[in-house]
Amino acid sequence: MQPISIVLAHRDSGRLGSLAASQSNHFLNIATVSKATDLRDTISKSRAELAVVDLELVGFPAFADYCREFPGTAFISTHRLADDNIWSASLAAGALDCRDDADLQAILDSVEKYLAMKSLPTAPAA
Repeated sequence: MQPISIVLAHRDSGRLGSLAASQSNHFLNIATVSKATDLRDTISKSRAELAVVDLELVGFPAFADYCREFPGTAFISTHRLADDNIWSASLAAGALDCRDDADLQAILDSVEKYLAMKSLPTAPAA
């Protein structure tokens, strides 16, 4: 189990519950948010290293703001109609990846990819 905090933000509390259950074996601390107004405070208070955020909950402008405001937090965006355009816009906003919010396995794959990247040794500064 990774000793990091994750925030899961989704507009649908049922889907949020499924997403949280799918992540429960991977993290010690999971915070869930179903209101856009709670996201900033939750990321800040939990000191989240990773956030999975539904773009239909917050929208692209706010998502980009979160990515800039919390540079120590890695963001994965989700959208029910995720396509190449949404994926490109998400990465341009600062996301590590963008996934269809109904594809829990793909979201978990993105989380696993983040954890693998995080565990790579860093090169010493020259």
